Amino acid sequence: MKILIVHTRNDIISGAEYAITDMLNTLPADLEFEMMTPGYGVLSEYLEGRGFKVHVKKYSGPRRRYPGLYQLSSFLLMRWLKKQKFDLILCNTFAASFRMSLGAKWAGIKIAIYTREYFSKKKQVNLNQVNRASSIIAVSEDVKDYYGDMHPHVNVCHDTIDIGLINKRLKDHKRSLLEESVFNIGFIGRITRYKQPDLVIRALPDIIKKIPNVHVHIVGKAVSQEYDFELGLKQLVKELKIDSYVTFWGYRSDSIELMKDFDVLCLTSDREPFPRTILESMLAGTPVVCSNTGGCKEMVRDNITGLHFDVCSDENSVKLAKQIIRLSNDKVLYKEIVTNSLNFIQETFGPKDQTKHFFNTLRLISK
Repeated sequence: MKILIVHTRNDIISGAEYAITDMLNTLPADLEFEMMTPGYGVLSEYLEGRGFKVHVKKYSGPRRRYPGLYQLSSFLLMRWLKKQKFDLILCNTFAASFRMSLGAKWAGIKIAIYTREYFSKKKQVNLNQVNRASSIIAVSEDVKDYYGDMHPHVNVCHDTIDIGLINKRLKDHKRSLLEESVFNIGFIGRITRYKQPDLVIRALPDIIKKIPNVHVHIVGKAVSQEYDFELGLKQLVKELKIDSYVTFWGYRSDSIELMKDFDVLCLTSDREPFPRTILESMLAGTPVVCSNTGGCKEMVRDNITGLHFDVCSDENSVKLAKQIIRLSNDKVLYKEIVTNSLNFIQETFGPKDQTKHFFNTLRLISK
């Protein structure tokens, strides 16, 4: 069975791209995967480096002003898809489906959407995309619940993670990049509003009162549309007069190595489908304090494999600070969480069972 995996952008490598390539590390004999990107860039280079055949094609999404361009693009795409003889198209994000669904429909090829996001149900264009899909693959039970009333075929396939590859990187990381005498708090992710990195910054003054020797590390950058938000975070640091306690690292290819040097990782999104950084942090032996919403609840068991905080509370930054301070003070709890997390990820989100389920799901969809 020949499957095409379609990606939305080529200028970034997000958790969705890392997850799908980790999932395909070991392929069964009956499945063949190829990739498609909308242009040359860091993603196409990454995919080729992982050994995949990559088709670079510029394909258009629906346009209000020039709908004919989308029709023409879809027609040309249909001809190409038929020539390639794909059995199934898997859109690796919901956004990727906008550019593929009509061409796939005309080519008579089933399309599945692997969704790791919560799109607006109020927009008809989004509902149209769901209706065109043969199946929806949800990255978590929370995402499945969100889509459940919109499509009759919603399957859950958790992202997996290449434990061996990450363990090798962690083993090779000998020297700490951070000052070891400091309690290092980390945030890793794209700088965007829904991830709410500002909560970590707002929590910091309360943390400093209890842990004077502390530092916050913000790892990631904003896309151009949200660069104003990143500038606002830096301005907030100045307003709170905590400049010496915060470092903005920007994008880092060694984020996993940095994670090992953190004493705690914070995930502060208002609702996150299935954050890969939690799995990476567990492998790195760094406890997680995360929101008590979305897929985080499936990944982090409160007081066992990490700590939750009430992200919907009016005092969410205060509650976040209290959990971080608690981890710093309670060494027994800290060690228990590290041990429990390592066992949990290897038993629950290791690649063997997850990939087997993923491949079986694709076979079922293609029938």
